[in-house]
Amino acid sequence: MRAMFIGIDDTDSRERYCTTYIGTLLMEELEKRYKMDTPKLIRMNPMVKYKTRGNGGISLRVLEENLKDRDIDYIKKTVLKYVEKYSDLEDENTNPGVVFLMEKDYKKNRELLKKYYKKVLYDIVDLDYAKEMVEKVGGEYVCYKKGYGIIGALGSIASSGPYTYELLTYRKKENWGKKRIIDDKSVVEMDRKTFPYTFNNVDGDKQIIAPNTKCPVLYGIRGVNKEILLEAMKMVKCEEKIDRYMIFKTNQGTDAHLRPMKIKDIYPNTGVIVHGVVTEDPKSIRGGAVIFKVCDNTGEISCVAYEPTKGFRDIVRKLKKGDMVGVYGTVREKPFGINLEKLKIVKLAKVYMKDKKCSCGGTLKSKGVKSGYVCNRCKKRVNYNSIKLIEVKRDISEGFYEVPPSARRHLSKPLLLF
Repeated sequence: MRAMFIGIDDTDSRERYCTTYIGTLLMEELEKRYKMDTPKLIRMNPMVKYKTRGNGGISLRVLEENLKDRDIDYIKKTVLKYVEKYSDLEDENTNPGVVFLMEKDYKKNRELLKKYYKKVLYDIVDLDYAKEMVEKVGGEYVCYKKGYGIIGALGSIASSGPYTYELLTYRKKENWGKKRIIDDKSVVEMDRKTFPYTFNNVDGDKQIIAPNTKCPVLYGIRGVNKEILLEAMKMVKCEEKIDRYMIFKTNQGTDAHLRPMKIKDIYPNTGVIVHGVVTEDPKSIRGGAVIFKVCDNTGEISCVAYEPTKGFRDIVRKLKKGDMVGVYGTVREKPFGINLEKLKIVKLAKVYMKDKKCSCGGTLKSKGVKSGYVCNRCKKRVNYNSIKLIEVKRDISEGFYEVPPSARRHLSKPLLLF
């Protein structure tokens, strides 16, 4: 079999272009000659500092079984032509990379590629390591400038499920950089009609499907069903006509970046799921964040809900010492701790308050540990440690909680998909 994979990453900048746009143009071009698989848009470790926007690489798969040498040469030349034409090579932070891998080598090295995929999800990968891995699996890479895109290009090729989908629409070139005007009500209505097969479309009554950058993307709709995504696109109203669109297979909304870990094993810039017990009541800190600590049988770590998580912080504030929880999020280096993406309250601790009502109807007033309590009406005395305790009903329930869509990472799995 001489089918092949093509991986591309790091072609865009914060000012222009988009790697998925190159993928879309290449799909249109290559489909004129070859049978093509659904393209992939794969997000990698969101804690990578040198990413442009979402740390996502794309990959294409040519499905022809008997590619001739001239076909392979044509495909490679076409890919490089589009990468060179639609990469922001003038930006110092744009360092494109392209990877070519034949199907037979992909199949022969599947376990190595799975290992690499996990590595780019959980860690900060070195460029030399990526290059070595491309060579080890029999692939070929092309670097532009520093070539950091090699890392994500191979990561996209190497990815494995679970997958969701994203339908991306693109603007006509004359509209690039202009303000996107999309009807919020139409997106809210689309979200209602396509629930639960699409997700992360709205935050309250505001649409969040359109980026705020100068890239060619008009908007993107995420979901679990291709046909429903096509129907959803027809429901969205905007002031400009769509130039083209493409549906990508993606790991967005899967929590692929998170893994269960013991606290003693946690290190910065990775994604974790930790189960433990709250060791202190949450407190508010500067900047509107809320912090608490959780422990397991190996250690203790801080967990933080930052200001962009909005109402999610109100849930966090209601935690109490002794609650059993699962915390989902990425690990910040400074200050060291988990940035919360989701919270699972497994078991609520019982909370008690002192019953300061005397049998006569009066109120028991504290006179200190030695003197205990004295009723303000009948003057009855009650030993400090003998006062009756009554259980306080908690203003929170056991279950899963998540940050609002506007604060959600690309990879974060929304609760509706659980």
